[in-house]
Amino acid sequence: MSVVVLGSVNQDIVCEVERLPRPGETVLALRARTNLGGKGSNQAVAAAQAGGRVEFIARIGRDADPGLRKSLRDYAVGLATLREVEDARTGTAYITVADGENQIVVDSGANFCWEPEPELDTLNEVELLRSADVVVVQLEVPLRVVAWAARHARRLVLNAAPATVLPDELLLRCHPLVVNESELSALTGSTARTPEQAFHLARSLCLRGVASVVATLGATGSVWAHRCDVPPVAGGYQAAPQVNSVDSTGAGDAFVGALATALADGRQLGAAVAYATAAGALAVQTPGTHASYPTADQIRTALATIPAARPLV
Repeated sequence: MSVVVLGSVNQDIVCEVERLPRPGETVLALRARTNLGGKGSNQAVAAAQAGGRVEFIARIGRDADPGLRKSLRDYAVGLATLREVEDARTGTAYITVADGENQIVVDSGANFCWEPEPELDTLNEVELLRSADVVVVQLEVPLRVVAWAARHARRLVLNAAPATVLPDELLLRCHPLVVNESELSALTGSTARTPEQAFHLARSLCLRGVASVVATLGATGSVWAHRCDVPPVAGGYQAAPQVNSVDSTGAGDAFVGALATALADGRQLGAAVAYATAAGALAVQTPGTHASYPTADQIRTALATIPAARPLV
């Protein structure tokens, strides 16, 4: 079950506070820490922890902490195509956390310094993309690079974060497109207030030609929709278990990484969503990102706590 993740690498600067600041307000941190992050890095580690054989395609600056590569290798993430960019700094994310919720500001740095497409086509990255069971991308790198990766992927999982307008050509290659509530709203122009409404919005994307959609709904759970013959779109609602959330930073990435590994392992979409839900529920119970991502054994054990999915049509 080979997974290739193409995406961002950030040094995360995390401040824990009693409550998130209001606009114009200064609050004092209870404690602070620095760790490795970025959606690409997070999802690569999450996929590897969940049992996948993972290669990571990314760009970092010459200023990168020497421990960055070691940290990723410690989680068995392949780094043959993690390349340094001259005259660029490694991306940085500034994260504020309170009561399991967070605010994030990202300075992209080297994450937006990629080679032109003709040069990309000459690199080893092309063969990695073509040979992978699943290719995972996000939107913390240039959209042109996402589209380039999509053209080479056999199966593309696109985590459409942060929210932006996406061309139909890219959307039609997604299987699945993974979005949260705000990203689903940005793509459909409507807001879902219930799982049923979220499913109907996901369904509308499938009717536009997207092969499948997974919409995460925070503590409520997630819904999925996929195109089929009769009915034209089917899917379901997967409730999340009730857990004590201490830090939601990177929990969505835990979900996406585990989802990709489950799909690469041959699971159907509903079963893959259940597997990813178990991973996400475990991740929010531990502070930090990579250190909170569960192993395949932990996820399999936690599956027993996941509520049965409810079909939706």
